[in-house]
Amino acid sequence: MPLMDLKPALEKLEESPDFRKWHKKNKNTYFSYAFKIPQEMPDEWQVGFYEAKKDKITTFVIAGDAIKIRPEEEIFKKDGMKVNEIQLDKIKITFDNAIAKSEEFQQKNFPKDKSIKTIAILQNIPEFGNMWNITYVTEAFNTLNMKIDASNGKVLEHNL
Repeated sequence: MPLMDLKPALEKLEESPDFRKWHKKNKNTYFSYAFKIPQEMPDEWQVGFYEAKKDKITTFVIAGDAIKIRPEEEIFKKDGMKVNEIQLDKIKITFDNAIAKSEEFQQKNFPKDKSIKTIAILQNIPEFGNMWNITYVTEAFNTLNMKIDASNGKVLEHNL
């Protein structure tokens, strides 16, 4: 079974009565991140909606047909850092495409650093815009981080 991509997961979330009820009460929030660890939770997306006034985030877990809402929480960020909205219309690279790009990059540039765990986050960072932030935990317990432009699939930055 192919993994559910982000956009269908978001559509499923937006159609859910619980989300609609929550969103009515939280009109000033916006979509700020999507998170996935495919090896551990292949059919699960965690998506966050940020509220600037409160500087808090509410995360929804979409797993198959189930949708869970997590309590609002503090956000991990540097002081003064702005949490940007993800512009969905600019996301042209799907999760699967981003993973394929990161695997290709890893095999070409770091062939000895095979991934045992992948952490993928879609976010909008001021200096890069909308991007897939993909981190591999490797067999040697290194981390290879790649920032992939979500509109064109270019590797913008990487570090091991």
